[in-house]
Amino acid sequence: MSSKFNIFTETTIHVESSLQVFINFNEKITRKQLEKYYLFSWKKKLPSLLKNFFFIVLFLTIIDSIFKEDRSRIDFLNFIGIFLTVYVVLYVAIFYFNKANYISKTNKYIAELREFSPVSELYFDENSFYLKTEPFDIRSIWKNISYEVLGKTVYITVKMGTPFTYIISEDETDQYQNILDFLKKKSNTKKT
Repeated sequence: MSSKFNIFTETTIHVESSLQVFINFNEKITRKQLEKYYLFSWKKKLPSLLKNFFFIVLFLTIIDSIFKEDRSRIDFLNFIGIFLTVYVVLYVAIFYFNKANYISKTNKYIAELREFSPVSELYFDENSFYLKTEPFDIRSIWKNISYEVLGKTVYITVKMGTPFTYIISEDETDQYQNILDFLKKKSNTKKT
């Protein structure tokens, strides 16, 4: 008695999904993006500044309780109030000084971009993210890529020594949702 066995081998055809996006330079959108990014990055620093302030006050309270002689609590509270005022004034002064510096650097950056071809090419594939413009080419594997979404803007961060952030807003491309979907599948979301 002979029996025939039909062995079916399943061949899987692996189709790599990829996405190619071309973004034209728009000075108005770029300025708006960079201004939002500056405010976004300063807001991210605020919790650490508040934590530092809390620890400084805690340290001063401990020192005050150790070396308390004839002073009253009112003197210490006045000192903490003055310290808080100086801390806030310094923070605001540093914020505006850095903002003026950032605006100056933004103006230089935009002037440089005008000299080059104003098209950025983004390539998303199964293994990597690739950004190509005349001033720079950046390629990275997905484990070094993270992204954050703030409103209708995506911040793509590439870890390479120092972080490099590329900003894409919905106004720049019709493929915004495709980019977001690709990033959700392949990269890590940053906690904001």
